[in-house]
Amino acid sequence: MVSPMRHYAAGGFALLVLVYLYAPIVVIVLFSFTDSPRLAIPIEGFTLDWYASALSNPLITTALRNSVILAAVSALAATVLGGAFAFGLVKLQSGRLRRTLLAGGLLPAVVPLLVIGIALAVFFRSLGMSPGLLNAAIGHALVCLPFVILTMNARLETFDFSVLEAARDLGAAPARAFADITLPLIRPSLVGAALLGAALSLDEFVVTWFNIGNELSVPVLVWGMMRRGVDPSINAIAVMLLAALVILVIASNFIGRRRSR
Repeated sequence: MVSPMRHYAAGGFALLVLVYLYAPIVVIVLFSFTDSPRLAIPIEGFTLDWYASALSNPLITTALRNSVILAAVSALAATVLGGAFAFGLVKLQSGRLRRTLLAGGLLPAVVPLLVIGIALAVFFRSLGMSPGLLNAAIGHALVCLPFVILTMNARLETFDFSVLEAARDLGAAPARAFADITLPLIRPSLVGAALLGAALSLDEFVVTWFNIGNELSVPVLVWGMMRRGVDPSINAIAVMLLAALVILVIASNFIGRRRSR
């Protein structure tokens, strides 16, 4: 039986870990509402002017638009490619080949992003492609792909393929069977994987920096602004990005729970 002292000590340690994790985020959120340009405690007053200033800055609005485009394109590409890859894996008869291909598909998740960013930049340059949103979107899709593969593989491993065989026995073409049976059953997982990919894309900096060229995304813009110092408008941008990420992750988890019921 655990003594009360050890119980409280474990709870206190867990609380300290949570404070260590979230204290910087709380500070950023509070400073985004301060009415003073000086980032100092105690906070003198609260205002929304820094959010208005951020949204009225054309560079910030351009970066927000580009980040949304990158998130949408990379999430769509990663979901289509990752779903097709995972679907092909579960159809393989050889377990060893399946594990080998799955490990290969998940490899980009453990390769340092610096290596991926430099490798893509060199690859695109060898093809004569100029840096831009397209190159960055391809890089984002590559970064998101392993997580989509992992999500879809976990779903398809429990998929009952006998319903597809029954549909084909009844005369349904493969495309019709996929549209009427497979897609509705795996749609929650596809949407959840796409939302997770969008969240990863919004937060991506290293691969973006090496491949976006003269274009801007929110992380690249914030990095450039912080080189000249920190002002509350940067905190406002960070809070808006944080809110978008939290919404996407919560939506992804909610959809995943609906699928498991």
